[in-house]
Amino acid sequence: MSKPKIAIVAGGTGGHFFPAKALAMQLRERNYPVVFMTDKRIEDPQLAEWNEVQQFVIDGGGIAKKSVVQKLSNGFELLKGIAQSRKILQNNPVAAIIGFGGYPSIPPLTAARLLSKKRRPQIILHEGNAIIGKANAMLSHFATIIATSYPEVSGIPKHIPIKTTGLPVRPDITALYPSSYQAPTDTISLLIWGGSLGAKIFGEIVPYALANLPIEIKQKLRITQQVRKEDLSHVAQIYEKANIQATLAPFLTNVSSLLKQAHLVIGRAGGSSVSELSLSGRPAILVPYPFAANQEQHYNAKALAQEGSAWIIDQKDFSVTALTSLLSNLLNNPDKLSKAAQSHQLVYPNAAKELADLIESYITI
Repeated sequence: MSKPKIAIVAGGTGGHFFPAKALAMQLRERNYPVVFMTDKRIEDPQLAEWNEVQQFVIDGGGIAKKSVVQKLSNGFELLKGIAQSRKILQNNPVAAIIGFGGYPSIPPLTAARLLSKKRRPQIILHEGNAIIGKANAMLSHFATIIATSYPEVSGIPKHIPIKTTGLPVRPDITALYPSSYQAPTDTISLLIWGGSLGAKIFGEIVPYALANLPIEIKQKLRITQQVRKEDLSHVAQIYEKANIQATLAPFLTNVSSLLKQAHLVIGRAGGSSVSELSLSGRPAILVPYPFAANQEQHYNAKALAQEGSAWIIDQKDFSVTALTSLLSNLLNNPDKLSKAAQSHQLVYPNAAKELADLIESYITI
């Protein structure tokens, strides 16, 4: 007997795309046909990775922290997306639909709720942050259950069932767990990743902060940094002038090996990034993205800082002087890095399996 279809909804950015793909791989291993619904930010190489899956690109746009004109325009796009999604779900009946948050989840999951009871799928949300996002908060009122990445998530309505599964992570990064950590000695490997919305400020601050370090530290540095294409030449010149070995790229493709060799990571605090840091057991300096509607990254970073595995610098305080000071402290005291690496507690190496199990439990009721 063939198994029912399951729809996965995720935005086109890496923070949503990679967890969705990890779940899809787990479901396909169990012989479930998968329908993938995403938004226009996704790129062709990403879609190519789903070549054995039905794919639909849906209209939509965010409305949080937008101007009145943008809200009206994007609101109209969301309505178009709902109509598109309803037609897709009518033509491709699914037993469950899983949304990974963000505005791209709104049209398909709203459309699912608008279907007749007979055709309506189980509506399951995944919240990847330590505070529920605006879209998931809205959608939660008609969700069957919410899976979470953290044991405690602020803002979830009390009447909604929740289950902590962790956030599905790319298999090559999951394979790093459990990971050993060796404090830096002759070489110091730093990984600076920016996320889809955050590479610019790291290109403006990090190279100058590293250039200010004592020469005996700079000689040991091996830098890998995600840099916007338009900033590559400028950032490379700063490192070259400071005699710091650096590998720069707009997009990092070998993330698992980079994490494995990293002694310290500098970056944002998105849900996927935090999960990858936890699984790889790497200490981090986190600069939460300050413009998110619900300040999700602040809560994520706080969760790691409280367990002792990361240090936070708010973006308003993220200066060359502040970063140089913190790096000097940490790199001159490698035991602090080792202690932080051993402090990770929010580790869920079986998140994709746990989430797939949860979905199965609801479609077989």
